[in-house]
Amino acid sequence: MLTVYPDSELYKEIQNNNWREESEIEKYSELRALADSLTIPVWFGALGASNPIPIQGTLPQNKEEILSVLDMIIKEVKEEELQKYRRNLRHL
Repeated sequence: MLTVYPDSELYKEIQNNNWREESEIEKYSELRALADSLTIPVWFGALGASNPIPIQGTLPQNKEEILSVLDMIIKEVKEEELQKYRRNLRHL
């Protein structure tokens, strides 16, 4: 998950309306598209502190489980909850 720091060039681009960060749900939708598209054997994980719901598994063996967790996040977790989680991370 992307974290934009206030002292970064990307932050300046956002402030100048040259770039817009996607929503938290959009980020999970992209992660789902990646997991669904991968056809090679790979360990898949989203375990960093900026991920409020840990996701991990081996593809293709755990593909359905991974997609199920991502679908649940996309459909059931509110954007506001995900944004609140990221805003309250003290070490990012």
